[in-house]
Amino acid sequence: MVDYLRLSEVMIELSRCLITTDQGVERTLTLLCDRVDEVLPVRGTGVMLADELGVLHFVEASDERLSAIEALQIELGEGPCVRAYMTGEAVLIPDLAEDTLFADFSPRALESGLRSVFSFPMRIADTAVGALNLYADGPQPFDAEDAVIGQALADIAAAFVLNLRTSEQASLLNHQLQVALDSRVIIEQAKGRLSEQLGVDVDKAFERLRRFARSRSEKLRDVAARIVAGELRLDSADDASGGPRV
Repeated sequence: MVDYLRLSEVMIELSRCLITTDQGVERTLTLLCDRVDEVLPVRGTGVMLADELGVLHFVEASDERLSAIEALQIELGEGPCVRAYMTGEAVLIPDLAEDTLFADFSPRALESGLRSVFSFPMRIADTAVGALNLYADGPQPFDAEDAVIGQALADIAAAFVLNLRTSEQASLLNHQLQVALDSRVIIEQAKGRLSEQLGVDVDKAFERLRRFARSRSEKLRDVAARIVAGELRLDSADDASGGPRV
């Protein structure tokens, strides 16, 4: 019977991860693995995540035996977690001794002492990021209620991973944007200084600046920064073939 009070506490604890990225993937997935067996009839948990190319990698498990089982599925290219990730549907095997889906994986898992495996895709809408895998040592029935909870936990984990990836991309984008803005400020300052030095309007000053940078295969921003810092001064006679006064 599901302990709904404990389930709600675990859901709240995991959901807090969605509003921050400072937890980190490893810490959050460790928390997930530690909490699953408190609300579902299993003895351990493993998590696999896909990289940018869609290749699955083992990332976390509640103990070393399950780490080996997770790695085994990667090695064989088959198993409940691989299938759950590939199909986007849960794979529930209440008794590996009766399984006919995985001819290579199931006998090896039985040899390790496992008897039941329940895998849930970690996905949001059409985006799959991995699989949450639950294990039991004996034959274990997994009813519809358990399956709903398992998928809900997998969905929370997927949301965290996608949120973190989006945050990392946004951070990179913000950094690139800030660099571009900083460059524009320096270029505008250099245009103004050149306009005064050469006695030309800012459009002609910018053209001289750009021509000078191109003729020497230098970045426009770098040339502009040297002008603003007073390290480089272009005279009215300077052109693409002439030299600057430094």
